[in-house]
Amino acid sequence: MGNDTVDLTEKQKDWLLERSGDPVQLFSLKLCDIFRFGVSLHIPEYQRIYCWEEKNVRKLLEDIFNIRHGNPYHLGNIILQFKEGRFDIIDGQQRLVTLALILSELGKKNIPLLNESFESNEARSYVAYNKYIIRNFIDKFIEEKGRTQSIDSLLNKLIFSVLVLNDKSLELAYTFFSNQNSRGKSLTDYELLKSHHLRFVSSEEQAKHLSMRWDNMLLNYENDEGERNVSRTLETYLFRLRKWMRKNEWFDNEQYKVKTEFEAAPIIAEIPPFGEQFVFNEAIQGGSHFFAYVDHFMFKFETFKNTAAYKATLNLNGETHSWYRDIIQAFLFAYYLKFDNLYLEEALVGISKIVSRHRYENGRTNFRQLMKYAGDCELVLILDRATSPTFFLAECVERAKQFPKLQPNELIGIRARFFNLENRMFAYDEVANSIKNNGFVEFYTKGE
Repeated sequence: MGNDTVDLTEKQKDWLLERSGDPVQLFSLKLCDIFRFGVSLHIPEYQRIYCWEEKNVRKLLEDIFNIRHGNPYHLGNIILQFKEGRFDIIDGQQRLVTLALILSELGKKNIPLLNESFESNEARSYVAYNKYIIRNFIDKFIEEKGRTQSIDSLLNKLIFSVLVLNDKSLELAYTFFSNQNSRGKSLTDYELLKSHHLRFVSSEEQAKHLSMRWDNMLLNYENDEGERNVSRTLETYLFRLRKWMRKNEWFDNEQYKVKTEFEAAPIIAEIPPFGEQFVFNEAIQGGSHFFAYVDHFMFKFETFKNTAAYKATLNLNGETHSWYRDIIQAFLFAYYLKFDNLYLEEALVGISKIVSRHRYENGRTNFRQLMKYAGDCELVLILDRATSPTFFLAECVERAKQFPKLQPNELIGIRARFFNLENRMFAYDEVANSIKNNGFVEFYTKGE
């Protein structure tokens, strides 16, 4: 690509199209140059919806109207992919759409980007509200007679570094797509997973359907704590279970760790992949199969969280107790996936006794060490080879018997508080009745 930046101030779109065979091109473009692409400027289906919040819009307004009488103002990077005669916006949609809304409110007509289809109700709501914010700002700070000058100033003084990729560099497009844009939100693992797996879908109609379905899932499914159920299912449960199964460690703040884990697994070109079995640790098949995989486990989670055993775990809350709760839930979810509700309360007891041992042996908890302990205790491997609940439960009992006898009266501080919460979990009515009726009561009361 080289280090040269081409200035298109006096160039036209046709000149750019003639050079579109180059794999990568870098241009310095004014906003008016970008908008000259007209109807060729397109928002692809795999992009996140338009979702800039009020603070982002106000920040942009303050920035750009401070340069009306000053020097040209660089407003970050834009990444476009030239594909089938149009320019797909890979990065920069939020800024370009907002700038188009600003120009429209100033009185500029015929901005093709605003004719793009905003099919999501959420996106339309953002567009409507941001138009309201922009209109109020303009009415307050821009006189009617100065609006034409403002349009000209924005079109000619806002400068972008525009990276253009042709369709042969699709992999490169996704590499750039995974980066954080200069003014907007960083793309999440879940948005990147959507774009990654849509690459494997050949049907445009199917890709559109899967994209909208995925966006709705991200927008609509949140639990009482404001956490997305999809992140709890994929990250808190499945991601960890897959790592523990293979005795892999990870850094929790590692960027895009979930995206990397659930990307399409490599295949042998000559041997086609077969349909998945929907087991949590299977190799991920790219495309519509991945979306079906997520749908399957999201449905399982929706039913899992209505079980008495899951509800009992919610007693483990506050401090670092929630770390242990999440691990217990992950193992319990794996058990539920295999044996459904059969002896689920007893499984909760067995899992909790093994996981909580780390709490009782450590006054202070390190998150990474705790995750390593969860893998080293091999509960996921014990469950994987169990063909019946009895084998899993029996091994939990045998494992717990090997622990030094717990002396509750010697527990102090956070360990004592955890002990009280754990016993409250076991005392949850349906859990307590089940373990009593099925002969687990002695293990429950003594635990050793």
